[in-house]
Amino acid sequence: MAAAILLAVPASATVSLLRCLTFSLKAPLNAVFGAKNKLPGNWTLRKQSAILEKTDFKAAEKPCKNWTWVAAIVAMAAARGAHIEQQYLIDRLYGGSVCAPLAVNVESLARQISRDYVLPDGQKFRLEAQFRAGAPTQTDPLIVAMRQNRPLMLLWNSRTYLLTGVNYDEYTAPTGNKLLIVTELKLFDSAANAPKRELTFSRETDNPNDLNGVLDLNIYPK
Repeated sequence: MAAAILLAVPASATVSLLRCLTFSLKAPLNAVFGAKNKLPGNWTLRKQSAILEKTDFKAAEKPCKNWTWVAAIVAMAAARGAHIEQQYLIDRLYGGSVCAPLAVNVESLARQISRDYVLPDGQKFRLEAQFRAGAPTQTDPLIVAMRQNRPLMLLWNSRTYLLTGVNYDEYTAPTGNKLLIVTELKLFDSAANAPKRELTFSRETDNPNDLNGVLDLNIYPK
């Protein structure tokens, strides 16, 4: 019979380990939204923003979660030079014009739409979508995408939004090193009524743990 070996671990050691694990899990998140502790006084702060030039996206043709997701893909593709109809993607993904909940595995949906397209109007291109689950872990890609007028998809509480802008604090150390901390994410909700389509995720009032993932896509003409 195997012997059972019990190790007595001091309570203080357990707490210390939990704190280390918590810190390591949250470290990438803090790199984007930042800890709320004040930085040293010799750092200089500049309020910055990166906003899309065009945010008049088409609403989802039906107020359903799958149509909202497809509407975001269509808007992202259009900003990258490919024009796809919402109905076309719905037919490809669901076999017809149906309302359905968003798939739990969004990465699987991203793989399904990543393929070569030959559309009736003569467009030929390859679409490649990349989904990363969880809150953003880096600030730079968000800012670069906005400055290149490339909307991104953001899932917040399992609801689909288009990322249209980033407000952030740029801290500069005396050495020249910079720290970028997101303060607000500007969003577009294609399923909402017109006055309520634009909303904001705020670092001060919202929880980054409620962000479920970010999707980007690239278009390669054939």
